[in-house]
Amino acid sequence: MILDGLPLELMREVLLDLHTVDIIRTVKCTRRLYQFAKADKALSRRLQYRVLDVHLCLDETVYTKYDNPVLRLYLDAKFRRANDERTRWSSSRFDFCFEGDCRSTHRNDQTPKIESGLLDRPSFFYDRHFLRICEDGTKFDINNGSLDDAAINCAKLLNILMKFCVIHKLIMDLGNDHMWDKMNAFFNANPPNLRIQPCVSIPPKINLDDFLMGSIFSNGLAEISIGNEFQSTFADAYHHEVFRRIPSVSFYTMDLPYTYEDVFGFFKDTKKLSFHSETRIPEEQICQIVQNFYEVKQNERILEIQFDEDFLVKDFLTLIPKKAYRLHLVRSGIVGPEPETRTWAKMTDKFGGRWALVVIIVDDCWRFLHICSMKCFTEDYLFNLCDDLSCEQFNSDQFDSDQSGFDQPDSDFDLSDSDSDPSDSDFDPSDSDSDPSDSVPDTSDSD
Repeated sequence: MILDGLPLELMREVLLDLHTVDIIRTVKCTRRLYQFAKADKALSRRLQYRVLDVHLCLDETVYTKYDNPVLRLYLDAKFRRANDERTRWSSSRFDFCFEGDCRSTHRNDQTPKIESGLLDRPSFFYDRHFLRICEDGTKFDINNGSLDDAAINCAKLLNILMKFCVIHKLIMDLGNDHMWDKMNAFFNANPPNLRIQPCVSIPPKINLDDFLMGSIFSNGLAEISIGNEFQSTFADAYHHEVFRRIPSVSFYTMDLPYTYEDVFGFFKDTKKLSFHSETRIPEEQICQIVQNFYEVKQNERILEIQFDEDFLVKDFLTLIPKKAYRLHLVRSGIVGPEPETRTWAKMTDKFGGRWALVVIIVDDCWRFLHICSMKCFTEDYLFNLCDDLSCEQFNSDQFDSDQSGFDQPDSDFDLSDSDSDPSDSDFDPSDSDSDPSDSVPDTSDSD
């Protein structure tokens, strides 16, 4: 092979400039190159990569001691070592502070500081700081001169993580237009090496056409959430073509024009569709939606629809033959003089497909009918669903073992279309001799 004929010193410089995933794939090509990479300090550290779940937030509001609202941007990163899925994920948080933000009551003078200038030396920052201190589950402050500087430095850190680590999931809450414009301009000038589709949450006023032109979205989106309690309209983009291409679409606290026909027409290929908003779908048509799930063969999908009245799950099964569904009782997590029960239904459609139907109640006022395949509906799924919606409708250890009706999870059902993790292959970087967190960085490793 060509790689066997190249000088190893030349290959080293080329490899160190690559994304971590590309390094792993390249050294797998020949045994000679793999052994060289294991023996080289800088390359061996890259082989022992970290897998990250990253959450970027641009719209958190905290308050100073004078009760003045202050914008805050931060980046949460959960880590695990490659091929170590059973280990508990570590978590670190990076707060990007700027002038005028430092009097927040949420700040702690003892919080470790990272100088923003280190972000201009990616290899040095990753080796000397990131690997040594960022897996301790610690919160860090990165000081910046202004809000604009904070946004750009946050983008720099995200680019470093995308190059040196394997991003498993990226969630982006982009509620502040000004900060996102600064970050997006940086990404367009310095294209990120992101191999997956991110999940984004945006306010309705964002122009979708301009937004999706950002280089960080070149692979598309895995999920989009749109909503804002202060803005309930979404300017003439309700049927934007992008919604047909995204596996998961959610709307929150909005007034939506969607109808029954949109659920099985415009959104027919959407794997997860959540209407946590007012729609043009009355309760009687929700019964027809359930009937459609029963009579028409469906792709695996999840559907959530908000309704106003105090309906039970059985009220939405009036058009379904009784022999096609079964109600299951679950004791409510709500504390009272007598234990309350909640009911969910398991429905078998005409084609043998099985569906779970649950009414979720949030804050005693928001009600949603949740429909999903039984392939993914487990006790953990239900508890996580309630956690996501911040409701206490169901408690663990409250299930009647004879009536709960839960199936074992089916691994075939997966909403994610992201690229595979290199740790899924037969390549095991954990047999490398050196530990990146223990070894001294090679000074010849350039930035």
